[in-house]
Amino acid sequence: MLERIVFTVILAYLLIIQLFNARLMKSMITSLGRGRVYEEAIKSAWGLTLLLVALVFLFNVPGDAVGLAFMPDVTDARAWNYFVFSCVLMGGLFVFYLSVLTSARLRARLRPHYELEIEKVLLPRTKEEAQAWKAVSVTAGITEEFIFRGVLIYTLALYVDLSDGSLALASGALFGLAHAYQGVRGVIVTGAVGFVFGYLFLATGLLWPVMVLHVLLDLIAGPIHVAEPKNS
Repeated sequence: MLERIVFTVILAYLLIIQLFNARLMKSMITSLGRGRVYEEAIKSAWGLTLLLVALVFLFNVPGDAVGLAFMPDVTDARAWNYFVFSCVLMGGLFVFYLSVLTSARLRARLRPHYELEIEKVLLPRTKEEAQAWKAVSVTAGITEEFIFRGVLIYTLALYVDLSDGSLALASGALFGLAHAYQGVRGVIVTGAVGFVFGYLFLATGLLWPVMVLHVLLDLIAGPIHVAEPKNS
């Protein structure tokens, strides 16, 4: 009972803070600068994640219950099918990320898809900010997947017995709400991505593949608005 209450309170606190930050994000970036906002976001994400990791050990939560395993169960054919699918996605996204890094034409073609007001404000504009964004991307991919897929889905399962699809849907919806600072479209998009990641996590029983996918998606966004060097 205590375990359920503690995880619920922490997750609820996170959602409330994220909804509150939705009103402040633009002004924070304007007043503090992107670099400082990136730094504070990294610190807070890792702080909360380390707290949850400590609680997982304190409450003796099995590691595989929150996705802390390396490979699927050898007897689970369905899990292996989804694992292979996840690996193919990872490979494809990695190649695409390298293409974005090296092709100014591809970045220009992608730019109209990253034109939300908050994206224009939040995404890097300089090479220095783009380097810092890589740390933000790795942090977000690891910490958000542990929180919203591993711990959140585990906590939901403590309350009700739901199908994988329903758990993934609930996780995706709350993940979308946590990105309210991106506006309605951002909530819908991140919610849909959260649903897919949630289902892959539940199908494979592994967190690390969705962490890698999340990191790659965020890395792809990094160079989009960085100023292109002027031809001399």
